[in-house]
Amino acid sequence: MKPDAFNAQIKIAAEKTYYPQCQEYIRGNMHADFHLMANATLMYYLPRNILNLKTKEERKEAIDSIPEDAMPAHFKQFVVNGVRSLWAKDRKAKTNG
Repeated sequence: MKPDAFNAQIKIAAEKTYYPQCQEYIRGNMHADFHLMANATLMYYLPRNILNLKTKEERKEAIDSIPEDAMPAHFKQFVVNGVRSLWAKDRKAKTNG
């Protein structure tokens, strides 16, 4: 799979926003040889999609849908940190015009 096609598939998976649906998309649309790499890449795209949810409750549900033992290690914490970082960055940009 070429890198552009791989990234396009991961972006689509991340748009599912909830971890089980992301995983379902990856399993259904990518060869098994790419699943580990897809999971490792997903954590970079998922925070923005979670942050784009309309309510805090929806964002919490999306984060809670990630199991504590998701692979690679610390996946959930990486996503949480990403959401917080993007939220702070967006808030600062909004404040500074």
